[in-house]
Amino acid sequence: MIKILFLTHYFPPEIAAAANRSYEHIKRWQQKGVDITVITNNPNHPNGKIFDGYNNKLFYKEYIDGIEVIRVKTYATPNKGSIKRTFNFIFYFIMSIWASFHVKNVDVIIASSPQFLCGLAGSIIKRIKKKPFILEIRDLWPDSIIAVGALKKQNPVIKFLYILEKKMYFSATHIISLTDAFKKYIINCGYPENNISVIPNSVDLKQVENVIEVETEFKKNDKFLCSYIGTFGMAHKLGTILYTANLLRKEKSIHFLLIGDGAERKKLEKMKENMGLENVTILPIQPKKNIPYFLKLSDIGLIVLRDNKLFKTVIPSKIFEYMATGNALILSMPKGETTKILNKGEFGIWVPPQKPEKFAQQIKLLYNNQNKVKEMAEQGKLLVENHYNRDILAMEMLSIIKRITLNI
Repeated sequence: MIKILFLTHYFPPEIAAAANRSYEHIKRWQQKGVDITVITNNPNHPNGKIFDGYNNKLFYKEYIDGIEVIRVKTYATPNKGSIKRTFNFIFYFIMSIWASFHVKNVDVIIASSPQFLCGLAGSIIKRIKKKPFILEIRDLWPDSIIAVGALKKQNPVIKFLYILEKKMYFSATHIISLTDAFKKYIINCGYPENNISVIPNSVDLKQVENVIEVETEFKKNDKFLCSYIGTFGMAHKLGTILYTANLLRKEKSIHFLLIGDGAERKKLEKMKENMGLENVTILPIQPKKNIPYFLKLSDIGLIVLRDNKLFKTVIPSKIFEYMATGNALILSMPKGETTKILNKGEFGIWVPPQKPEKFAQQIKLLYNNQNKVKEMAEQGKLLVENHYNRDILAMEMLSIIKRITLNI
């Protein structure tokens, strides 16, 4: 039986994409007889407050669905600003290395980004334990720091991080990349192509099928519902949705629903109030089990990212949840990895990022052609079932782990 030491900055009960992917994979590996210990923070993402029921102790163990989880003392801070978040990352870096000494008989170390220093911790633990190290790249750091405007490329800190980034890549026995664009970037850094595998994001089809009705003040009321469910972060430029809603305020049957939390939440709520948008509902972050209900209510899923070339390389995990629950999509982001998926199935429409006029135009066209919306929804479901099924992709990753660990 393989013993995995898994490092991740985010883990349930947090519901960020990184937490979900790690948990869903680990749960499936455990069912195949793999022994796994996770080292992670006390849950506090994205608002920087330790979740109810958790004490920010130096070190303690808990079990989540049978998974052994080691929680380390956490410098909790909101998902905004650069100085405090950097300290949050450094704190986990130190604490995860220290906690690793309490995990014995490890066969392989896996570290998942984001964030950057989680991978560096894995590379150091590899040297301590003298075991293979698999690095999972979910985002490109430090490029993502530059993309959201937190720091400039000329900043000495960024230059230093680029040096550490390459060291991190070359310390890995194998790299798991979420996209082909990430793989290409890592190859261009000089890392051997044969040591990189691409395992994209995916969705648990069983989970989205089991919908529990949620008690909420928000009701669909036969509205044509356009929804964004996820992080209200610096990368997303969610103000684009509000400007779009403003252009469509006379279309009484079209409504916008935003669910989540993050650095931009208060700003968005203030914008909504100042613009007097009665066609927009903003709800707080929801428990993971409730999300499928809101997805099922929706007609259109909205994917919004700011106009930056880095976002050509990403595939937001929420697109698969939207498709699996029968939503057509509108992608407002730079053309790249995500828009390539449109070629596999016409499940949505692309509009240029940060262009509310074009966004509003496409929403209105879809509202007036709801048969087209249903066709796109069916295409999306089919695509997810055939190519982005979490059960299948989790097993693909496990086979790579076994090959690296057992040399088979």
